[in-house]
Amino acid sequence: MSSGPPYPPPRHLTPQTIRFCPLCGAGLERRPVGPDHRPEMVCAGCEFVYYLDQKVVAGTVPMEDGRILLTRRAIHPALGKWTFPGGYVDWGEAVHAAALRETWEETGLTVELGGLVGVYSYEKTPVVIVVYEARVLSGALTLCHENDRLEWVRPAEIPWEELAFPSTVSALRDVLARRGGGGHARSNALPP
Repeated sequence: MSSGPPYPPPRHLTPQTIRFCPLCGAGLERRPVGPDHRPEMVCAGCEFVYYLDQKVVAGTVPMEDGRILLTRRAIHPALGKWTFPGGYVDWGEAVHAAALRETWEETGLTVELGGLVGVYSYEKTPVVIVVYEARVLSGALTLCHENDRLEWVRPAEIPWEELAFPSTVSALRDVLARRGGGGHARSNALPP
């Protein structure tokens, strides 16, 4: 039996890792493009410009009776860390629809979206995260292959040091700030 990690380390598509044109299969090379002569990856065969765009992630912060639903990740990246339900927006899918789908897939809950919590992006990170507040309508908590625990927590119980991503911290902080710390003293509910 292997003693290595259960999953290979995550790899990301970056300008340094793309090598072939997705349309014709020829090699890509860096060339100046447009009026600003910005270097982009261009196909040596068909001259397709391969703009490497950010991926969009849609998530929700489900709330019920003053509590927030957190999921503990069972996959990389951030294996074993806590976050809220969310995932990639599929090609042609509306962001709000992806937030609803991801929440159902990861928790078994049907939710109604509330207000937009925020849009988060970070330098050198290939994702833009769109997060909504959510109210539970129906369903029963159900694990999926992406998580190994689902827990309702009060704001003062959020495991700030064990959160998965900077966007997790930012979105939870923003939700609590809008709600006045969730009814708890600001120093108890929000991280320093």
